[in-house]
Amino acid sequence: MWNRIANIILRNRFIILAIMALLTVLFGYYALTGLKIDNKYGNMLPKESPTQVTYLKFKKMFGEDGSALIIAIQDKDLYSKEKFLLWKNLGDSILQIDGVISVISEAKLFNLINDTANSQFTIKPIFSDVSFKEKSIEQIKSEIRRNPLYSGIMYNDSAHVSLMMVTLDENFLVDKEKQKVVIEIEELAKSYEKQFHKIHFAGLPHMRVLIGKRVMSEMYFFVVLSMLISFGIMYFFFRSVRVTLISLLVVAVTVIWAMGTIGLFNYNISIMMALIPPLMIVIGIPNCIYLFNKYHYEFKQHGNKIKALTQVIRKTGTAMWLTNVTTAIGFMTFLFTSSTKFFEFGVISSVNIMLCYVVSLCLIPIFASFSKQPKTRHLKHLDRKAAVKFLEKLVKITANNRRAVYIITILLTIGTGVGIFFMKVTGNITGDLPAKDPILKDIQFMEANFGGAVPFEVLIDYKEKGRLFGKNTMQSVEEVQEMLSRDTLFAKSLSIVDFVKVVNMAYYNNNPEQYKIFATKDKLRLNSYLKNLSTTTNNSTLSIKELVDTTNHILRIRTSMKDLGSYEVEDQVHLIEHRIDSIMNPDKPSLEKYYSKVAKGKNQYIDSIFDLSSGVYNNLTAIYSNGDDKKQYAFDSDPELVRKYFGKPTFKKKLREAIDKEYYDVTLTGTSVVASEGTKYLVSNLTSSIVFAVISIAALMCLLFYSFRMVVVSMIPNLIPMAVTAGIMGIFGIPLKPSTLLIFSIALGITVDNTIHFLAHYRHELKTKKWDLKECIAISIRETGLSIIYTSVILFFGFIVFVFSDFGGTQALGYLSAITYFVALFTNLILLPCLLLSYERRLTTKSFEEPLFEIYDEDSDVSWDLLTIEGSEETNTEKPASPQEDEDPSNETKED
Repeated sequence: MWNRIANIILRNRFIILAIMALLTVLFGYYALTGLKIDNKYGNMLPKESPTQVTYLKFKKMFGEDGSALIIAIQDKDLYSKEKFLLWKNLGDSILQIDGVISVISEAKLFNLINDTANSQFTIKPIFSDVSFKEKSIEQIKSEIRRNPLYSGIMYNDSAHVSLMMVTLDENFLVDKEKQKVVIEIEELAKSYEKQFHKIHFAGLPHMRVLIGKRVMSEMYFFVVLSMLISFGIMYFFFRSVRVTLISLLVVAVTVIWAMGTIGLFNYNISIMMALIPPLMIVIGIPNCIYLFNKYHYEFKQHGNKIKALTQVIRKTGTAMWLTNVTTAIGFMTFLFTSSTKFFEFGVISSVNIMLCYVVSLCLIPIFASFSKQPKTRHLKHLDRKAAVKFLEKLVKITANNRRAVYIITILLTIGTGVGIFFMKVTGNITGDLPAKDPILKDIQFMEANFGGAVPFEVLIDYKEKGRLFGKNTMQSVEEVQEMLSRDTLFAKSLSIVDFVKVVNMAYYNNNPEQYKIFATKDKLRLNSYLKNLSTTTNNSTLSIKELVDTTNHILRIRTSMKDLGSYEVEDQVHLIEHRIDSIMNPDKPSLEKYYSKVAKGKNQYIDSIFDLSSGVYNNLTAIYSNGDDKKQYAFDSDPELVRKYFGKPTFKKKLREAIDKEYYDVTLTGTSVVASEGTKYLVSNLTSSIVFAVISIAALMCLLFYSFRMVVVSMIPNLIPMAVTAGIMGIFGIPLKPSTLLIFSIALGITVDNTIHFLAHYRHELKTKKWDLKECIAISIRETGLSIIYTSVILFFGFIVFVFSDFGGTQALGYLSAITYFVALFTNLILLPCLLLSYERRLTTKSFEEPLFEIYDEDSDVSWDLLTIEGSEETNTEKPASPQEDEDPSNETKED
């Protein structure tokens, strides 16, 4: 089969190049026009998750929970005429920008004025006369400070911090071009820093746009950096500009294809997705080395370029396919998470790994066929004495020091493995930002001055329209807000109760002492005022609709909380939910206790339920009346009438319904809750994915080697590096989160390639050397040793570039992956041969000798491992590259 493929590739070079060029242009078009930034930062939950369903319902009722861009200044002289005017002018200028819905700040606040003639309020700006003739600056400040609603929301008086809240159109935030409005606003605000000093920014629009911009910038930066590093490694290995440029051209094509498939599939660029283009370089360069080294090896044997290229395709096709498949399996594990972002990452990465295989197998032989024959100096890397000496040392270690190898391995594994028990899981929104990052600093500034910066929402289902402004509802919600205010994790909250207090205060001529829930006697008098409260003026919105969805009988308590780790948020959510439920439903424990008695047939406790909550009785009679006024009147006239239903089969069910209807249902949501649940979900799912990767790769190796014992032994050198890395994470306090969990599945899929190459060579040698095990191990080390070293070097430097990221998760992915590949280098090169020698005949069974199919051809090994680094030690004689090669010494110094 591979002979036929080789003939097709080499005989149809121009057609294949034309097809590749057209596909590259097509993918390039999608890369330029189809790439979009995913700035829904922190939301990793699948759509069917209960938490996500709740959050989506919330957004449908009230809109985005974090659509406001917050601009903060700290200036004790804000209430001077010049600076107050500047603060107003900044708000007015921002309001003129397309995409801005409203702007509210201390310079744009207002009061409600009681219009007794029309039983409604008129909204009057506190500051409107820029000449300060109507009110002095001191009067303006006094009037703002007299309104308790604004304190802690618009300003922190003790710290002299003032906020400007800019509400943005969500459509502008999701559009790649229009979202630049955030940058435009922030640049405009920064132009006022001379007057207001340091200006701070917060709010989800700020994070979404700036982080999205960073993601795109980093993607291009890593692509360029990976290309430069690859250029250096390839030239160091081959000392050929031609080989290096061809390899870079090949990986450049794979990068374009990777970015194009993202656009073609209509996926967005997230922090994870941005890793794929540079990863294609890291994965593609070993393919290039593999193919070029085999080409040089074959050409050195007979000097026939075309024959050498044919042999390259024929003898490496299966082996390269297998190594790329195992790598793809590591990425495919993400397909089995329900998270949309991880699924998309798995699709694009696994598809492009196999595309990288196709591109490499086609383009490198074709480009090499158009190039000149390799010269003698291009083949020197095949025969380095320093490399031979190094490999012989490895052979001696495996042959004579196996006990020491096992002891060191056990000590290393146990020593670092202890750290696994100290691993912590986290996943807060800003967890990937470095300590000195401006975004994190601004969020910490907001937390220090206002208590929280990440949206946290409390939804209360009050079940019936008439309960909304009921005294019990208002007082309970007020108590909930007071409970939140005592908790230092939360910022000041806002609910319908606050507006009721404002209405009551306005009704009494804005007397701050009347900032309280109105008395029952005033309720009827204020009904008309409440209906007319939804008003917009001065481009600042104050509306009940933002806090109550009367259609669904849901009221909302808005607040923000500090950015905690996912499990800390979970603990807080459970605690707060319990506290709120106990406030909103104080009789719930007793009602449930009595109902459990009734459920067991003790009907005498029904009266206890009715005595405890008359609402349950009213709900029950309403259920039985079913809208029939006469029936309801009968129940109201004779309370004993309900007793005749006690023995009915459906009574307990209807009683349960009546009790549930009396409760206020409490739900917690918001970005903080969604981000927390998303991290927990992903940690759980990605752990399962790692198990899937181990099983899948083990199953594939079982097919390759047809020996279960060999599979068990072969997985040990690949699982130990993962255990060591996990232990290091625990020892050094590196948290386990979605970004660091990526390491294990990806690393396993890549490192197992070296195991496959080693065992395949070993099996081949067993046949040719008639089962002389020690000799087979020695030959396998000599022929595969340096390939494992160089592959590990490529992977080490390929992943280490990620330490230059602005995101902690990406940095961790870089250095932890590098550690994993470094440890795997020794476990595959030393531990695996030791295990094979120790167990000898138990592992090298007849089934291992006769697999389902061969990876390498019988007549020759795939010798990509013969590549050696050009060292200081030189050989005195060199075999000519071919009979046709010009032996003129001057040729040795010419450029490629």
